Amino acid sequence: MKVTDGPRLFQYIRSMKTILRTTLSFVALITLLSACAPRAANAQGAQPADDVSARLAKLGFHVFPKPVDLQPATVAALEPSAKSLDLSALSGRVTLLNFWATWCPPCKREMPSIERLNALMRGENFAIAAISTGESPETVRSFITSKGYTFPVYLDGDGNLGGSYASQGIPTTYIVDKTGRIIAGIVGSREYDDPELVAILKELAAR
Repeated sequence: MKVTDGPRLFQYIRSMKTILRTTLSFVALITLLSACAPRAANAQGAQPADDVSARLAKLGFHVFPKPVDLQPATVAALEPSAKSLDLSALSGRVTLLNFWATWCPPCKREMPSIERLNALMRGENFAIAAISTGESPETVRSFITSKGYTFPVYLDGDGNLGGSYASQGIPTTYIVDKTGRIIAGIVGSREYDDPELVAILKELAAR
């Protein structure tokens, strides 16, 4: 290569770097949009009603193109007298499936709104399943008791389930429809007693 080709070579390298940065940004965006997808699940079934999909998306949820089957897994209830939760058996009710931990500030910030949602949805075909990931029963029980929360809490002590369903961080929350499949999810803290979200959940529970 001639010496005079040097400037053009450097310009070419700069152009390639720009293209690479743009490509990586696009990949990162796609990854973010799919952040809520469980790694071991298969997508089946029909898309949620467009109206509900659009409304959930407007609230910041990632709506899956097709509902996603939950992978088979069972987690113990925090309260010894309560039944374990079988994820593959979630059906008949709309479920808010939340992955959290006591050391997580955003998780703790949204929990009062989950408690309020639990009260607002009483009497509906609706359930809350808050799964603590990677913590001991004693730690979780002490926290829940101190706060006076009454919604159902479950234990993913080894963190394996959280590693699959909340691989992008906690809190991660899914909306599971009455057929027992995930229709939408969100990573990060939010207010779950938001009137628009409550209206959507009641609409889904009434179907």
